[in-house]
Amino acid sequence: MKALIDTNVLVDVIQSREPFYSDSKRVFQLVIENKIEGYISVQTLKDIFYICKRSKIKKNPIETIEQIIFIFKIIDATGEDAISALMSDIEDFEDGMLVFSAQRNGIDTIITRNEKDHYESELTIIDPKEINQYLNTLVETGSNIIG
Repeated sequence: MKALIDTNVLVDVIQSREPFYSDSKRVFQLVIENKIEGYISVQTLKDIFYICKRSKIKKNPIETIEQIIFIFKIIDATGEDAISALMSDIEDFEDGMLVFSAQRNGIDTIITRNEKDHYESELTIIDPKEINQYLNTLVETGSNIIG
């Protein structure tokens, strides 16, 4: 499974946000263990840098970005993704950008806590709290988890 990890999942882990922390951390663990291919948008790096600089929880933005880059593969966002997002039925422009850049990069899943914002997408949308159940279903059906 190739999964684009939404910014909110990363922020849950970086800021130890409860009650989401343990589920979002599990996503990190699955990527580190190579059980899923984890991707993030280059836009997410910008957002994480900004959040770290402005957060009450003092995290070094550069070190945080370095750790994220070590764990996740990075995809770009193009002008075509922006145009597709604008022309789509996806109400949130940023979410539309994620959907179209994920599709262009052959990613089949988005892991996010904002499932409702991606309802017009052909991608599989999974909440971090459902990741274990989803992976078990893939194994039971004989689907290839990686790749």
